[in-house]
Amino acid sequence: MLFLNSTIEMILDNVNDAVCIVDKNCITRIWNKRAEEIHGVTKDKVLGRPITDFFPTALLPKVIREKRPYVDVYNSPKEDSHNIITARPLYSGNELIGGISCDRDISELIKLTALLDKTKLGLKVLEEEITALSENRFSFDRIVGHNIAFREIVNLCKNISKSNINIIITGESGTGKEVFARAIHIESRRKGHFIPINCSAIPEELMESELFGYEGGAFTGALRKGKVGKFELAHEGTLFLDEIGDMPLSMQPKILRVLEDGMITKVGGTKSVKVDVRVVAATNKDLKKMMKDGLFRKDLYYRLNSILIKLPPLRERKEDIPDLINEFIEHFCITYRSNIPEIPSQVMDALVNYEWEGNIRELKNIIERIVILVKNNKSEKIDIDFLPRSIIESNKERIKCEEEILDLNHIIHRAEKEAIINAMKISKGNKAKAAKLLNIPRSTLYFKLDKHKLTCCAGK
Repeated sequence: MLFLNSTIEMILDNVNDAVCIVDKNCITRIWNKRAEEIHGVTKDKVLGRPITDFFPTALLPKVIREKRPYVDVYNSPKEDSHNIITARPLYSGNELIGGISCDRDISELIKLTALLDKTKLGLKVLEEEITALSENRFSFDRIVGHNIAFREIVNLCKNISKSNINIIITGESGTGKEVFARAIHIESRRKGHFIPINCSAIPEELMESELFGYEGGAFTGALRKGKVGKFELAHEGTLFLDEIGDMPLSMQPKILRVLEDGMITKVGGTKSVKVDVRVVAATNKDLKKMMKDGLFRKDLYYRLNSILIKLPPLRERKEDIPDLINEFIEHFCITYRSNIPEIPSQVMDALVNYEWEGNIRELKNIIERIVILVKNNKSEKIDIDFLPRSIIESNKERIKCEEEILDLNHIIHRAEKEAIINAMKISKGNKAKAAKLLNIPRSTLYFKLDKHKLTCCAGK
């Protein structure tokens, strides 16, 4: 099979990335000069042979098997070799004909990381640089999900991002409220910063100074130079009021005033300052119920609630779970410098069918744990035992229930029991009438009552 002509091969030999192209059987067809330099394998040895003969953990076979791309993921094709790789399937029309990968060598960067680790200098910065190669975490493009209702929410948020209206985002804990708030800020193209504040984490007596700042010496323990508040920091940007349901009642009218006239006054100050701030609030509480109970001001609610965004829990968008799992695995494999493991169908089914009460946050934490276990056990796939006990037990219970639903003996047993209960109710406990309704001898009814432990139905 002819993949490329000599001119294109010559061009590929002059690019800075290692380029490998295989056919659909994973036989190597193109291997440029940079690939020879990075991997230490000459073209004459690798061409015409399976790529796995030289690199058992190569990503291209996985790309061809799954028919999906992997973009900027960590890969270690052999010991002491560290790459950031992008690999994609190749098609001719609708026919899969092979795959292509482009590697960037980061081995020297990894060695430098180890050196800095020993000297305790700069390690955190370097790790962040490696991680940054594969993510722009907060744009709408990075929000994963194909669920129809979820995509409608994403599109709505995109459409309202460039306006100045205030927004309330609701949803269970862990559904991604801050992720959406940050994406709205990025899409808005506002000049200022995104400033988050968790209303539940700040004591009531400090809330005003945190939001509006204070003048030097305004109270005991205050900084001599004073402090800039969150509203001022968010000038020409976005202020994210997380857990707005925990905002103290005493602070709510002050927030309302800023939303209405855009003026703030620092604690201990007399001068008002004009700020241009777009407010996005979030909560997992029922604000309407809180209003009825007198715990949240109606005027503040309706001032904030120009647009209400309700994020669905993860259990209502199960079709998105495999994509989220792959996204988190790729992320943490870069973080922990581990090859992407295989996910057996048994493991994927267990993860997809779990209830995920902690939603996306819980899923992300579990995937991080799995990647660490895979690396520590030097495994090439995710073993079912790498999952938390709660997920394993839930999976066993689900399988048992599914088996019972299809078990004919179980179905007959349940139907017989329900029929006897109904007959005893209709006959008001009269066994003779119940037996006649069921068209069975009275002695058989006695036997079945005992069999199903229905003595509570016994009457006359």
